[in-house]
Amino acid sequence: MENTANSLPVGTILLGLFGGLALFLFGMEQMTEAMKSISGPRMKGLLGKMTTNRFKAATAGAFVTAVIQSSSVTTVLVVGFITAGLMALTQAIGVIMGANIGTTITGWIIAIKVGKYGLLFVALGIFPMLFAKNSWKSLGSVLVALGFVFMGLEFMSSAFKPLRS
Repeated sequence: MENTANSLPVGTILLGLFGGLALFLFGMEQMTEAMKSISGPRMKGLLGKMTTNRFKAATAGAFVTAVIQSSSVTTVLVVGFITAGLMALTQAIGVIMGANIGTTITGWIIAIKVGKYGLLFVALGIFPMLFAKNSWKSLGSVLVALGFVFMGLEFMSSAFKPLRS
């Protein structure tokens, strides 16, 4: 499409939006599969202890969101945990509520653009994923998938920059 002073780069916006969404969804699916392969009774037990009541679950969600600076990523992780059978829906609701509280907290903290670190996660995870065995391979897969999620969020965010003005 032609980019004149009065038109928006619609093709670029749509490509960034759908490409970012595809990368985000692919990363989410891969992360779920990798978590299934490395998770065991220990992970389920840890998540169970962290979410025994609503207050603990909300606190855990707020803490995780404050650390990774993204309630979207926290929610994606929780959905992955539910899909992998590591967390019940009742536990997840508290964590997601806490993630929303954590989003408010992150407004007070200098924002770290997690999307910018997506490629770093891919780089850190690709070698264990390709060359390691057992749980290290699965951990590498989780890092690569999380990097794809971050990169997908960044692409979608960048796609809408022209619409801000």
